[in-house]
Amino acid sequence: MTRVPTGIPGLDEMIEGGFIEDDVILVTGCPGAGKSTFGIQYLYKGAVDYNDPGLYVTLEESPARIMRNMWRHGWDLERLTKEDKIRIIRANPIVYSRYIKESQDNIGTASAEIATIEHLLKEIYRNVKETGAKRLFIDSITSLKISSDPVNVRHVILEFIKNIENMDCTTLITSEISDNCGEFNVEEYLCEGVIRLHMFRVGGNRVRALEILKMRGVKHKESIHPYTITDGGIVVYPSESVIGHENDAMDFTTL
Repeated sequence: MTRVPTGIPGLDEMIEGGFIEDDVILVTGCPGAGKSTFGIQYLYKGAVDYNDPGLYVTLEESPARIMRNMWRHGWDLERLTKEDKIRIIRANPIVYSRYIKESQDNIGTASAEIATIEHLLKEIYRNVKETGAKRLFIDSITSLKISSDPVNVRHVILEFIKNIENMDCTTLITSEISDNCGEFNVEEYLCEGVIRLHMFRVGGNRVRALEILKMRGVKHKESIHPYTITDGGIVVYPSESVIGHENDAMDFTTL
């Protein structure tokens, strides 16, 4: 199977050399864990180091703010967007849903939500074909949970991921989750791989740790490994392992 390098130092050796081509991988974690940085680094390194065109679909922040924030890592996203090596598109599912519902008097809320996903998928597909994108990053799928009905939410997420799988891209999707939550979100069952970014308090310091919950078709490391967000981006330390954390205490060991 063809492997796609992640561009995250230390991660590829934990997953037999990279993601399986055309898989959909979910990156979860609480706010501030570095999910967006993780995905942008995947796109940026793909474009710069492997000549893979990338598409970034942001459902929250504006492209201008994203490009500004990534300068701290020395990533010139503006240049890459001008060269069309990375394209950034912004979509607001809530606005889409409201517009569709108001435009069609007889459409119900659930129908508006499905129409919203269809519209978004068409936009993503069009941009993938225009750019020849091989890497796709969607940030975040939490924004698609616009229904108050959990059954509708499950159906929307299922349809969305099922269609993304057919776009011939190796895709990262982010999802918000509380770090002390032991329950899986529906998207964690549907994606081929799930990477959890943990954050813990150790005394007065914040410690970050990465866990691969699943990676279908891959013999991956199952222990929890520390990572940092450096000036050059995210770095994972596969030779170190988190061996326990209780009452905000954590121990590390060198493997």
